Amino acid sequence: MKIHTSSSARKYLTLTPVGKKILYTIISSIALFYIVSILPFPQDALKVRNAFAAEDKKSTEKQGKGDTSLDGIAIMTKVSKREQGDDYIITTSWVFTEKGKERHKMAYTENRKNYRGVDDFNYKSVVRYTHPSTTNKKCYLVWNYKGRERAFWYFIFNAMRTSKRVTNVEFLSPPAESDFSLMDYVDINLEEETHTLLRSEAHEGKMCYVVESTPIQKDMKYGKRISWIDQQDLKPLKIDYYDRAGALWKRFTIKWQSVSGVWFWKKAVVENVQKEYKTFITIDEVKVNLGQDDREFTKVALEKIKF
Repeated sequence: MKIHTSSSARKYLTLTPVGKKILYTIISSIALFYIVSILPFPQDALKVRNAFAAEDKKSTEKQGKGDTSLDGIAIMTKVSKREQGDDYIITTSWVFTEKGKERHKMAYTENRKNYRGVDDFNYKSVVRYTHPSTTNKKCYLVWNYKGRERAFWYFIFNAMRTSKRVTNVEFLSPPAESDFSLMDYVDINLEEETHTLLRSEAHEGKMCYVVESTPIQKDMKYGKRISWIDQQDLKPLKIDYYDRAGALWKRFTIKWQSVSGVWFWKKAVVENVQKEYKTFITIDEVKVNLGQDDREFTKVALEKIKF
Protein backbone atom coordinates (compact mmCIF):
# COMPACT_ATOMS: atom_id res chain seq x y z
CA MET A 1 0.00 0.00 0.00
CA LYS A 2 1.48 3.36 -1.05
CA ILE A 3 1.18 6.24 1.38
CA HIS A 4 1.10 9.74 -0.09
CA THR A 5 2.68 12.51 2.02
CA SER A 6 2.73 16.24 1.51
CA SER A 7 5.95 18.10 0.88
CA SER A 8 5.74 19.69 4.37
CA ALA A 9 5.41 16.28 5.94
CA ARG A 10 8.34 14.94 3.90
CA LYS A 11 10.48 17.86 5.06
CA TYR A 12 9.46 17.20 8.70
CA LEU A 13 10.45 13.55 8.38
CA THR A 14 13.90 14.51 7.13
CA LEU A 15 14.60 16.84 10.10
CA THR A 16 17.12 15.84 12.71
CA PRO A 17 15.85 15.17 16.24
CA VAL A 18 17.08 18.59 17.37
CA GLY A 19 15.28 20.26 14.49
CA LYS A 20 12.06 18.45 15.29
CA LYS A 21 12.31 19.61 18.92
CA ILE A 22 12.78 23.24 17.86
CA LEU A 23 9.84 23.04 15.45
CA TYR A 24 7.62 21.50 18.15
CA THR A 25 8.50 24.33 20.54
CA ILE A 26 7.59 26.95 17.92
CA ILE A 27 4.23 25.30 17.17
CA SER A 28 3.43 24.98 20.88
CA SER A 29 4.21 28.66 21.45
CA ILE A 30 1.92 29.71 18.62
CA ALA A 31 -0.92 27.52 19.98
CA LEU A 32 -0.46 28.92 23.48
CA PHE A 33 -0.62 32.46 22.10
CA TYR A 34 -3.97 31.79 20.44
CA ILE A 35 -5.39 30.14 23.58
CA VAL A 36 -4.34 33.02 25.84
CA SER A 37 -5.70 35.61 23.39
CA ILE A 38 -9.27 34.26 23.60
CA LEU A 39 -9.34 33.77 27.40
CA PRO A 40 -9.98 36.61 29.91
CA PHE A 41 -7.02 38.44 31.37
CA PRO A 42 -6.49 37.93 35.11
CA GLN A 43 -8.53 41.04 35.89
CA ASP A 44 -11.40 39.83 33.73
CA ALA A 45 -11.19 36.37 35.26
CA LEU A 46 -11.45 37.96 38.72
CA LYS A 47 -14.56 39.86 37.64
CA VAL A 48 -16.14 36.66 36.33
CA ARG A 49 -15.35 34.85 39.58
CA ASN A 50 -16.80 37.68 41.65
CA ALA A 51 -19.94 37.75 39.51
CA PHE A 52 -20.51 34.03 40.10
CA ALA A 53 -19.87 34.48 43.85
CA ALA A 54 -22.40 37.32 44.01
CA GLU A 55 -25.00 35.25 42.18
CA ASP A 56 -24.38 32.33 44.52
CA LYS A 57 -24.78 34.62 47.56
CA LYS A 58 -28.03 36.02 46.13
CA SER A 59 -29.34 32.48 45.60
CA THR A 60 -28.43 31.54 49.18
CA GLU A 61 -30.18 34.62 50.58
CA LYS A 62 -33.27 33.83 48.51
CA GLN A 63 -33.36 30.32 49.96
CA GLY A 64 -33.12 31.86 53.42
CA LYS A 65 -36.23 33.90 52.66
CA GLY A 66 -38.19 30.81 51.73
CA ASP A 67 -39.84 29.73 48.53
CA THR A 68 -40.95 33.01 46.99
CA SER A 69 -42.89 31.13 44.33
CA LEU A 70 -45.54 30.25 46.95
CA ASP A 71 -48.67 32.36 47.16
CA GLY A 72 -50.89 32.99 50.17
CA ILE A 73 -53.23 30.06 49.68
CA ALA A 74 -50.32 27.66 49.10
CA ILE A 75 -48.62 28.78 52.31
CA MET A 76 -51.76 28.54 54.44
CA THR A 77 -52.53 25.14 52.91
CA LYS A 78 -49.12 23.96 54.10
CA VAL A 79 -49.83 25.46 57.53
CA SER A 80 -53.16 23.62 57.76
CA LYS A 81 -51.43 20.34 56.84
CA ARG A 82 -48.61 20.81 59.35
CA GLU A 83 -48.09 17.72 61.51
CA GLN A 84 -50.35 17.92 64.58
CA GLY A 85 -50.42 14.28 65.58
CA ASP A 86 -53.23 11.79 65.04
CA ASP A 87 -54.87 12.82 68.30
CA TYR A 88 -54.03 14.55 71.56
CA ILE A 89 -55.21 15.60 75.01
CA ILE A 90 -54.24 19.00 76.38
CA THR A 91 -54.96 20.77 79.65
CA THR A 92 -55.08 24.54 79.41
CA SER A 93 -55.39 27.45 81.82
CA TRP A 94 -56.45 31.00 80.96
CA VAL A 95 -56.13 34.30 82.80
CA PHE A 96 -57.98 37.43 81.68
CA THR A 97 -56.73 40.83 82.88
CA GLU A 98 -58.10 44.35 82.60
CA LYS A 99 -55.78 47.33 83.08
CA GLY A 100 -53.18 44.94 84.47
CA LYS A 101 -55.49 43.45 87.09
CA GLU A 102 -56.59 39.83 87.04
CA ARG A 103 -60.33 39.54 86.47
CA HIS A 104 -61.12 35.98 85.44
CA LYS A 105 -59.58 32.52 85.31
CA MET A 106 -60.59 29.29 83.66
CA ALA A 107 -59.22 25.84 82.84
CA TYR A 108 -60.32 23.04 80.55
CA THR A 109 -59.21 19.77 79.03
CA GLU A 110 -59.56 19.13 75.31
CA ASN A 111 -59.51 15.73 73.60
CA ARG A 112 -59.03 16.04 69.85
CA LYS A 113 -58.74 13.60 66.98
CA ASN A 114 -57.46 14.80 63.60
CA TYR A 115 -59.05 13.30 60.49
CA ARG A 116 -57.25 15.36 57.81
CA GLY A 117 -60.23 15.36 55.45
CA VAL A 118 -61.16 11.67 55.84
CA ASP A 119 -64.96 11.32 55.66
CA ASP A 120 -65.07 15.13 55.23
CA PHE A 121 -63.83 15.75 58.78
CA ASN A 122 -60.99 18.07 59.74
CA TYR A 123 -61.18 17.06 63.38
CA LYS A 124 -63.49 16.07 66.24
CA SER A 125 -63.04 17.58 69.67
CA VAL A 126 -64.44 17.31 73.19
CA VAL A 127 -63.88 20.21 75.59
CA ARG A 128 -64.52 19.77 79.31
CA TYR A 129 -64.36 22.81 81.58
CA THR A 130 -62.72 22.19 84.97
CA HIS A 131 -62.62 25.76 86.37
CA PRO A 132 -64.34 27.97 87.55
CA SER A 133 -67.02 26.23 89.58
CA THR A 134 -69.79 27.86 87.52
CA THR A 135 -68.61 25.99 84.43
CA ASN A 136 -66.88 22.87 85.73
CA LYS A 137 -69.85 20.65 84.95
CA LYS A 138 -70.11 21.76 81.31
CA CYS A 139 -68.69 20.12 78.21
CA TYR A 140 -69.25 20.21 74.49
CA LEU A 141 -68.49 18.22 71.34
CA VAL A 142 -67.40 19.70 68.02
CA TRP A 143 -67.38 18.02 64.63
CA ASN A 144 -65.33 20.23 62.36
CA TYR A 145 -66.21 19.41 58.75
CA LYS A 146 -64.30 20.20 55.61
CA GLY A 147 -66.30 22.72 53.57
CA ARG A 148 -69.34 22.57 55.85
CA GLU A 149 -70.59 24.29 58.98
CA ARG A 150 -69.43 22.81 62.26
CA ALA A 151 -71.78 20.69 64.34
CA PHE A 152 -71.99 21.22 68.13
CA TRP A 153 -73.48 19.31 71.04
CA TYR A 154 -73.29 20.35 74.66
CA PHE A 155 -74.02 18.66 77.95
CA ILE A 156 -74.26 19.92 81.53
CA PHE A 157 -73.69 17.26 84.16
CA ASN A 158 -76.49 16.89 86.73
CA ALA A 159 -78.58 19.42 84.79
CA MET A 160 -79.39 17.57 81.56
CA ARG A 161 -80.39 14.01 80.77
CA THR A 162 -79.20 14.06 77.18
CA SER A 163 -76.87 16.24 75.15
CA LYS A 164 -78.33 18.90 72.91
CA ARG A 165 -77.31 19.98 69.43
CA VAL A 166 -76.78 23.74 68.93
CA THR A 167 -75.39 26.08 66.27
CA ASN A 168 -72.63 27.40 68.55
CA VAL A 169 -71.36 27.02 72.10
CA GLU A 170 -70.47 30.62 72.85
CA PHE A 171 -73.09 30.76 75.60
CA LEU A 172 -71.10 28.11 77.51
CA SER A 173 -67.88 30.17 77.56
CA PRO A 174 -66.59 31.39 80.93
CA PRO A 175 -65.79 35.11 81.37
CA ALA A 176 -62.08 34.42 80.77
CA GLU A 177 -63.00 33.83 77.10
CA SER A 178 -64.99 37.04 76.82
CA ASP A 179 -62.40 38.86 74.70
CA PHE A 180 -60.91 35.94 72.80
CA SER A 181 -61.94 32.37 71.98
CA LEU A 182 -60.11 29.80 69.92
CA MET A 183 -63.29 28.88 68.09
CA ASP A 184 -63.74 32.42 66.74
CA TYR A 185 -60.14 33.48 66.18
CA VAL A 186 -57.89 30.43 65.74
CA ASP A 187 -59.73 27.29 64.64
CA ILE A 188 -60.63 28.82 61.28
CA ASN A 189 -60.84 26.44 58.33
CA LEU A 190 -58.69 27.20 55.30
CA GLU A 191 -61.64 27.73 52.96
CA GLU A 192 -63.32 30.24 55.29
CA GLU A 193 -60.87 32.99 54.28
CA THR A 194 -58.98 34.32 51.27
CA HIS A 195 -55.20 34.43 51.69
CA THR A 196 -52.64 36.84 50.23
CA LEU A 197 -48.86 36.73 50.69
CA LEU A 198 -47.78 40.27 51.57
CA ARG A 199 -44.02 39.79 52.01
CA SER A 200 -41.30 37.83 53.79
CA GLU A 201 -39.51 39.30 56.79
CA ALA A 202 -37.72 38.38 60.00
CA HIS A 203 -39.61 38.13 63.28
CA GLU A 204 -37.71 37.35 66.47
CA GLY A 205 -34.78 36.07 64.41
CA LYS A 206 -36.85 33.76 62.20
CA MET A 207 -37.71 34.33 58.55
CA CYS A 208 -41.49 34.44 58.19
CA TYR A 209 -44.13 34.57 55.51
CA VAL A 210 -46.46 37.47 56.23
CA VAL A 211 -49.93 36.45 55.05
CA GLU A 212 -53.14 38.47 55.09
CA SER A 213 -56.34 36.43 55.56
CA THR A 214 -59.77 37.95 55.01
CA PRO A 215 -63.01 36.20 56.08
CA ILE A 216 -65.40 35.28 53.30
CA GLN A 217 -68.48 35.30 55.53
CA LYS A 218 -69.57 38.57 57.15
CA ASP A 219 -70.39 37.00 60.51
CA MET A 220 -66.75 36.56 61.54
CA LYS A 221 -65.56 38.52 64.57
CA TYR A 222 -62.72 40.33 62.80
CA GLY A 223 -62.25 42.18 59.51
CA LYS A 224 -58.93 40.55 58.58
CA ARG A 225 -55.89 39.03 60.20
CA ILE A 226 -52.20 39.13 59.32
CA SER A 227 -50.06 36.14 60.31
CA TRP A 228 -46.29 35.78 60.67
CA ILE A 229 -45.59 32.16 59.68
CA ASP A 230 -42.22 30.59 60.51
CA GLN A 231 -40.90 29.48 57.11
CA GLN A 232 -39.02 26.52 58.54
CA ASP A 233 -41.67 24.87 60.71
CA LEU A 234 -44.82 26.59 59.34
CA LYS A 235 -45.84 27.70 62.84
CA PRO A 236 -47.69 31.02 63.32
CA LEU A 237 -45.59 33.16 65.66
CA LYS A 238 -47.76 36.28 65.68
CA ILE A 239 -51.23 37.16 64.39
CA ASP A 240 -52.61 40.70 64.20
CA TYR A 241 -56.41 40.99 64.05
CA TYR A 242 -58.04 44.09 62.54
CA ASP A 243 -61.58 45.31 63.09
CA ARG A 244 -63.98 45.97 60.23
CA ALA A 245 -62.88 49.61 60.07
CA GLY A 246 -59.33 48.45 59.30
CA ALA A 247 -57.78 49.37 62.67
CA LEU A 248 -55.47 47.05 64.59
CA TRP A 249 -57.60 45.36 67.24
CA LYS A 250 -55.89 42.37 68.85
CA ARG A 251 -52.34 41.03 68.78
CA PHE A 252 -51.80 37.33 69.38
CA THR A 253 -48.27 36.03 70.09
CA ILE A 254 -47.35 32.38 70.59
CA LYS A 255 -44.43 30.48 72.14
CA TRP A 256 -44.10 26.85 71.07
CA GLN A 257 -42.94 23.54 72.51
CA SER A 258 -42.17 20.22 70.84
CA VAL A 259 -43.87 17.16 72.33
CA SER A 260 -42.89 13.80 70.79
CA GLY A 261 -41.84 15.63 67.65
CA VAL A 262 -45.13 17.55 67.33
CA TRP A 263 -45.35 21.32 67.88
CA PHE A 264 -47.87 22.61 70.43
CA TRP A 265 -48.34 25.96 72.07
CA LYS A 266 -46.49 26.48 75.33
CA LYS A 267 -47.73 29.98 76.14
CA ALA A 268 -49.74 32.57 74.25
CA VAL A 269 -50.79 36.14 74.92
CA VAL A 270 -53.65 38.10 73.37
CA GLU A 271 -53.48 41.87 73.73
CA ASN A 272 -56.51 43.98 72.89
CA VAL A 273 -54.75 47.18 71.78
CA GLN A 274 -58.03 49.14 71.66
CA LYS A 275 -58.79 48.31 75.30
CA GLU A 276 -56.54 47.46 78.20
CA TYR A 277 -57.36 43.76 78.03
CA LYS A 278 -54.95 40.84 77.96
CA THR A 279 -55.60 37.11 77.85
CA PHE A 280 -52.83 34.75 78.95
CA ILE A 281 -53.05 31.13 77.77
CA THR A 282 -50.83 28.36 79.16
CA ILE A 283 -50.72 24.77 77.98
CA ASP A 284 -50.15 22.85 81.22
CA GLU A 285 -49.95 19.31 79.84
CA VAL A 286 -49.89 17.61 76.44
CA LYS A 287 -50.34 13.95 75.52
CA VAL A 288 -50.10 13.10 71.85
CA ASN A 289 -50.82 10.08 69.61
CA LEU A 290 -52.78 8.13 72.19
CA GLY A 291 -54.91 6.19 69.70
CA GLN A 292 -58.24 7.63 70.85
CA ASP A 293 -61.24 5.76 69.50
CA ASP A 294 -63.84 7.38 67.21
CA ARG A 295 -66.51 6.41 69.73
CA GLU A 296 -65.02 8.88 72.23
CA PHE A 297 -66.23 11.70 70.00
CA THR A 298 -69.95 11.05 69.94
CA LYS A 299 -72.92 12.55 71.80
CA VAL A 300 -73.30 9.29 73.71
CA ALA A 301 -69.73 9.52 74.97
CA LEU A 302 -70.28 13.19 75.82
CA GLU A 303 -73.06 12.25 78.21
CA LYS A 304 -70.81 9.76 80.01
CA ILE A 305 -67.90 12.12 80.73
CA LYS A 306 -66.77 11.89 84.34
CA PHE A 307 -65.98 15.11 86.16
